[in-house]
Amino acid sequence: MRSAWSRWDWIGGALLLLAASTSSVAAEAPKFDGRGWTVGNHQKHARQSLTEYVLPGQTVENWKELVTSSVFSQPVPLAAFVEKLHSSLSQGCPSLVWNVIRQDEKTAVFEWRDAGCGGSEPQNELDRVTIEKDGLYRLAYAAKVKGPLAPERRREWLAILGQVPLAERSVGGTSQAGEPAASAPGSKARAAAQQLSTDDLAAGVRRSGWTCPAGVKSEVKGQMPGPQGPLTTWLLDCSNGQQYTVLVDPSGSMSAFQTPK
Repeated sequence: MRSAWSRWDWIGGALLLLAASTSSVAAEAPKFDGRGWTVGNHQKHARQSLTEYVLPGQTVENWKELVTSSVFSQPVPLAAFVEKLHSSLSQGCPSLVWNVIRQDEKTAVFEWRDAGCGGSEPQNELDRVTIEKDGLYRLAYAAKVKGPLAPERRREWLAILGQVPLAERSVGGTSQAGEPAASAPGSKARAAAQQLSTDDLAAGVRRSGWTCPAGVKSEVKGQMPGPQGPLTTWLLDCSNGQQYTVLVDPSGSMSAFQTPK
């Protein structure tokens, strides 16, 4: 088993996994945790793209850790997507352990593990799925280990999933990594994303399902490319002692995740 994505399909053809041939490319990969990830496989179709990242000495056919970025140009209801994936993974896999970490109308972050099903090795996976107007974006980290992920590794990858942009480019589009999409708002919208108050950010954290009674201080940490234009990264300290990374897109939409201590 290479990833959860290869273990399920949509009833009625809402999404199709295409049987395209595997190809290795020498494209530049995101740094993730800084261990030298490279693109081991990239496939693209008019309505779907798939990129798999591997560590040095590993391949998409023989890996111990794998990062997968998938984009579908057809948006679907997020709750139905998550439930369908859960149901599909559960079939024939009594050892499956499933946990939804956070879910709202646009984004779901969940994790699952098994003891080895269908002749595959035991596996853990952390997933982030986001629904946008132009499609569905998925980023996942998988590791072939028995039992739960080590707490430190789990915290690290949850933070990475919260900070990496949705995808390097949109399916069927012409926007390149680091360049705003043609339909992205202009400089005024980007400037507005950098002028939010601490109270605004605290409210965004609460809308994302996290606890932040009140914001104490906040600061802009930089920008990164996103499918709708640059994402502004904020660091927010809350009155309960928690610290959050908040990503703000040009429209003002926010995604928040706890910052590892």
